Amino acid sequence: MRRPYYTVETLEAGKSIGFLVKRCGELMTQIGGRHFDTTSVSLVQWNALMRLFEQAGHMSATQLSKEIGYDMGALTRVVDELERRGLVRRERSRRDRRAVEIAITAAGRRQTEIGKRVVVKLLNQLVETYSDAAIATLIDLMQRMLVRLKGIAAASEADPALVSQIPHSQRKSKSRAAA
Repeated sequence: MRRPYYTVETLEAGKSIGFLVKRCGELMTQIGGRHFDTTSVSLVQWNALMRLFEQAGHMSATQLSKEIGYDMGALTRVVDELERRGLVRRERSRRDRRAVEIAITAAGRRQTEIGKRVVVKLLNQLVETYSDAAIATLIDLMQRMLVRLKGIAAASEADPALVSQIPHSQRKSKSRAAA
């Protein structure tokens, strides 16, 4: 097993993967939100539409909530507004008639394409100082980090003993963790 990279003595925010990823995400959300001021949907609404667009147009609210990192209460408000504007609709699941899925409409697909142009411009601005090889490396590392994080998250859900090893004062409540 390899020696741990981080130690209590050497940890600093500017070199913490967690801090850097979170801070980059926060800044991208702020900047992206301003870029979406020129469209008829917000960045959050576009994120929901984009996930639906990529998932063949149908998804449960629970899955959509997990995919875009929004708690169910906030997501309900987003979906209500998108539905009111005719960009999504709620319909019975084809797999389980008791369940309701969110489906993107043709108007929602058109709005997704408009938002894609905004995001492409923003992302190209973000990476313009990097070589194609550096961008590909960063994407590869981030994809690998995502897979690793999903594995750790699944393991901690499956084995609550992993969570019990964290001091109680450092644990988040389930509702705070979802926010």
